[in-house]
Amino acid sequence: MTTKCIVVHMSDDPRHLPRLRLAVDLTERFDGHLNVVYAKSRPDFPAGMIGRAASLAYLEDADEEEHEHVAAIKGEVEEICAGLSSWEWHEEHGAVDKLVGRWAHLSDLLVFEQAPHAHVEDDVILHDSDNMVMSSGCPMLLVPAAWEQGTVGKRIMIAWKNGREAIGAVRGALAFLYKAEKVFVFAYDGENYADPPGSDLVDYLSYHGIEAELCGATEKAGKAILEAVKDNDCDLLVMGAYAHSRLRALFVGGATDYVMRHATVPVLMRH
Repeated sequence: MTTKCIVVHMSDDPRHLPRLRLAVDLTERFDGHLNVVYAKSRPDFPAGMIGRAASLAYLEDADEEEHEHVAAIKGEVEEICAGLSSWEWHEEHGAVDKLVGRWAHLSDLLVFEQAPHAHVEDDVILHDSDNMVMSSGCPMLLVPAAWEQGTVGKRIMIAWKNGREAIGAVRGALAFLYKAEKVFVFAYDGENYADPPGSDLVDYLSYHGIEAELCGATEKAGKAILEAVKDNDCDLLVMGAYAHSRLRALFVGGATDYVMRHATVPVLMRH
């Protein structure tokens, strides 16, 4: 699968520039087109705001402040994207997942930010990133908040389970895998589709001219996946997302939730 159309979500969050630079790097690498979508929810009225005049004044101030943010970010985008042969700026306000989703549906890759993980409730509520990976219709490249600009795709770890979500992620990552210097397959020992576990994926990749090395695991938890990424000095993780319902994941735990909250390298995911 080729990666020719990329969409990246922009907002005024503190980590928007590393995300944008990564999207630009990938657009150049794959000689593609980049859609930069600035999407942000409209402001809510603060508690205690009463009266029509107060409401209108608040909206006017919020609109002016937002206009300044958008202008500043658009300037940054124009400077960073100046070297691209094909890119467009799009500005939307409303529900982020729906607005970005319109562009993601006709893209080969969505570059999106990691959900916040500052409070206990962040583990159980749905964030925009959760909604996007389930509804985008294309692979999503999750960019961690702690990630600094660097190489992505030289050493790739694939978290493998023989299922629709995982093979969808692998197919979506083929453009990365072709260019990788090293590819590892992290396969849970309890997987009973192949012997040894993961050898079925190694065979599949070999038919595409991609050499992969098995990296067996005694457990399939998200923590074990991220430890394998770190131990093998990988700069990209590829995995399926939400093979089970998220309600089930909330009660029994799920690798997807853990990886999405704790990953420190970019993660290419597909539901």
